[in-house]
Amino acid sequence: MNTDIAQKYYRDSDAQVRGKFEANAAEAAEYYRRYVEFVVNHLAGRRSRILDIGCGSGWSTWLMRQAGHRAFGADLHAQAPESWHVDPELPYVSADGQSLPFTDAAFDAVGLYQVLEHVPDPERMLRECLRVLRPSGRLIVVGPHLLSTGVALQCVLRETWRALRHGGKWTRRNPEMPTHPFGNTLPETYSHLGHHTYHTLRKLMGELPVKFLMREPDVRPPFHADNDACYFCNPIDLILWAKQTPGVRPVRWWASDRRVAKLSWPVAGGTWVVLEKQPRDNE
Repeated sequence: MNTDIAQKYYRDSDAQVRGKFEANAAEAAEYYRRYVEFVVNHLAGRRSRILDIGCGSGWSTWLMRQAGHRAFGADLHAQAPESWHVDPELPYVSADGQSLPFTDAAFDAVGLYQVLEHVPDPERMLRECLRVLRPSGRLIVVGPHLLSTGVALQCVLRETWRALRHGGKWTRRNPEMPTHPFGNTLPETYSHLGHHTYHTLRKLMGELPVKFLMREPDVRPPFHADNDACYFCNPIDLILWAKQTPGVRPVRWWASDRRVAKLSWPVAGGTWVVLEKQPRDNE
């Protein structure tokens, strides 16, 4: 797989591999608002110590600090985060989420925003996040649902309608076309719908042990629409993993600001999961 090349881009390249807002704090705040509110609303303490992994330009970390929390940013790249334009003292460390440079039980919460799908070994990252969490601390994962049958069906309908409008002719794959987790051509969208439906049903029936499905990432920047994802990130995996991992329990697995999210989460387009590290009997 091209995961090593993708990780190198995340670490070294500035070729549109993370969001930039030209130091516009208001624009950045609007972009990260849902994620930051979801994290803050699921913290146990009024002033929590938060590790914001995959923070990119640091704006989500800055917003957590604006909300009164002790937030620390971490990402692969070593460049100064863009948010330093408004807060030059914002704590930031260049680090791989699969091997964090922090002691055990150092944080009250760990947040992952649109990062788990880009990790070569998602289970290793989850375990590393648990390691740096204190007992009763929370791991909060927000990102896309790349096994969503709802999104897959939308892609099928869109490409089918496009083909019908062109007399039955559909877009053909060419070397410049990106590779999307839901497909780019009509045959691909149907294939992905079948793939996603099969694995969703398998997981909902209680896959044991849980299998983190990987894919070949498209490593041609600029990255967008999760073409560069190497893991089919989805909330079902996280719930299964928590139930199969001693000392972890799922707290929430649907978005807080969507009325139907509590029912539609298995097929919806987002991953909104809160896991809690359980204290041991002697803690």
